[in-house]
Amino acid sequence: MKSTQNVLFVAAATLVFGLIGCGGSSDPTPPPPPAAAVSVALSAQPPASLTVNAQTALTANVSNDSANAGVRWTVTCGSSACGSFSAASTASGASTTYTAPAAVPTSNTVTVTATSVTDSTKTASATITITPPAPPPVMVLITPLPPSSLTVNAKTSIMAIVSNDSANGGVKWTASCGTSACGSFGSAQTASGSSVVYTAPSAVPTGNTVTVTATSITDTTKSASATIIIAATSSAILNDGTYVYHVAGQNANGPCFFAGAFVIANGVITGGEQDFSDSVTGYSNAINQAGSSISSGSGTNLQIVLATSNTNIGPNGNGAITLQGTKVSNSRTLVSEYDGYATGTGSIDLQTSVAAPAGGYAFLISGVGFDTTKNPVATIATAIGGVLNISGTTLSASNSVFDFNFGGTLKAAQSFASGSTNTPDSYGRMTFTLTPSTASGVAAILLTGYVVGTNQIQLIESQADGLNYNLAGMALGQGSNAGTFTSNSITGTTYVYGSSGVDSNGVLDLAGSFAFSNGTVSGPMSINDLVKQGEDTITGGSYTVDATGRVTLSNVTTQYAPLGGPYAFEIYLDGNGNALVMGADLVEISAGPGYRQTVSSPVLAGTYALTNQGFLVTDTDNPPWSAGGAVTVTSGSYSGFTDYNDSGTPTPNVSLTGSLDNSSGILSLAGFDAVAFTTANDFVSYPIDNNRAVFISIDQYLLGLGAMEGVNR
Repeated sequence: MKSTQNVLFVAAATLVFGLIGCGGSSDPTPPPPPAAAVSVALSAQPPASLTVNAQTALTANVSNDSANAGVRWTVTCGSSACGSFSAASTASGASTTYTAPAAVPTSNTVTVTATSVTDSTKTASATITITPPAPPPVMVLITPLPPSSLTVNAKTSIMAIVSNDSANGGVKWTASCGTSACGSFGSAQTASGSSVVYTAPSAVPTGNTVTVTATSITDTTKSASATIIIAATSSAILNDGTYVYHVAGQNANGPCFFAGAFVIANGVITGGEQDFSDSVTGYSNAINQAGSSISSGSGTNLQIVLATSNTNIGPNGNGAITLQGTKVSNSRTLVSEYDGYATGTGSIDLQTSVAAPAGGYAFLISGVGFDTTKNPVATIATAIGGVLNISGTTLSASNSVFDFNFGGTLKAAQSFASGSTNTPDSYGRMTFTLTPSTASGVAAILLTGYVVGTNQIQLIESQADGLNYNLAGMALGQGSNAGTFTSNSITGTTYVYGSSGVDSNGVLDLAGSFAFSNGTVSGPMSINDLVKQGEDTITGGSYTVDATGRVTLSNVTTQYAPLGGPYAFEIYLDGNGNALVMGADLVEISAGPGYRQTVSSPVLAGTYALTNQGFLVTDTDNPPWSAGGAVTVTSGSYSGFTDYNDSGTPTPNVSLTGSLDNSSGILSLAGFDAVAFTTANDFVSYPIDNNRAVFISIDQYLLGLGAMEGVNR
């Protein structure tokens, strides 16, 4: 029975399913189509290459993404650093910024990928080549600029600096003018930073000018040019001989000083020696003939380049300094530094003797000292002055004396324990070795000297010594006057002075005159420290004179007392109308030269060489500046030019104009303020005689102390 029932069930089931399969007249509903797959595509291909750190926008579009989840961005390369995205995830159609890596990765490429957030199997990618940064463009700069004018056949040293030249190709020199003969160069090509001598043509060209051009050899589209006026022949620039020079000013380390000597033979600088000091270090170097030059412009203007092999000084470490100046005579020139290394002013004097110093010398050195840490940033204004008496090569301690002002700490009338000198070399270079007494507390001092003659020695603390300060100045020979000074040496005289230093407000200039009469002193005194400025009047004070020529001014009071006071000064006489003046009080530290006034009512007229230097007032700081040039004075009217150096940026032929207001005594001069050279600044002038004057700015926007000397008097 069991088997029969199973067969019947199967048959019945078959029948039922057969009826169902064959029955009905309508079609069944078709199944829905399968969903479209998600896809990702970059809306635009990124650039084929990018430099390191460069950026580009990337956008991905996602299709068939019902969740609208957007994409996730990733980048891969052969290194660990492959770049970055400003947004790691973005919506479809929204952009992200890709930044290339800072260094070229291994294999030089990166792959950026946009991956669907909804379906991570769907992506879009692009490969970008990463390249090094494009090199900066080659730049050519002529520095320092050549003289604005040269006489025919004159020579000058010129140099070009090439920046961003990976090939170190240097420059090619050319000269162009209105005729075929435009001058020549000692070498047609020079390396960057190497000087070449340009020789002016033998005849004045059409148009009177020559344009010298330095063209990069690596990139001939890059060049620099300078225009020079060519003038007819004049007399020798400077006569053959040895010339001693000194410059005091400012570089990036603060106060800096140069002193040295060079030889001119047949119009060429053949060699010399130079000493340098600033608040970091000091150097002694030979002056090389190669790279050194002397050239003249119109009138009495000249340029001197003094080249050494010291790569720690000079613009871009070229070892050279450039001096622009105006000849006072064939034996003296007032100069200012005219390059990118430092500002400063000084003089060049024909050496008349290299004899070893003998007898009495008034001396004064000033600059900055340091605290016990010798920190060059923490400089302290310092002045040391006195009288040295030399017998043979030995300092006569009993006939010598010095005063020391270290930031207002005064040590007056100190003695030396011992001292000595050596024999000057052929350039007049020698050394003073000075050992102050133990009681003074002052360390041993070594001063390098350059002998101008028996009457003058330029001094600089360039050698390592116990003091280890940054000082420079001069010594004045007293000759037969040594040891014979009395009050009669100065009573009834007036000395004009100009000094620089510091007070509680910062940098300071002082100028005026001291009139000495029966133990009392009087006269005008002008000050400027960029906070207080103006002319004041001495209302009281006394003086004493000792046999060495040391004059002590005490309890000097003034009408307005802008610095408080009282003032005190030490003056060191040479007995020949020259003096050195040192501030010796608690309100200021200053130092500078003084000169006996030889004309009761001097009148300035004619052409004068001049120098001037100080600090500007700007919106951000007080940068140093210096200038040298020439000015003609006619009935109180001033006109001329300067070659100006604004904190290492030289500007040639700056117009200098102005006039003297006889009623107020104010000399208004335009041409010293680099903020706007047309701006007139107020000065006061103190004539020494008809040929010389000291002038000081009493303007709130300009600190400046200058000198004028008559040309060919």
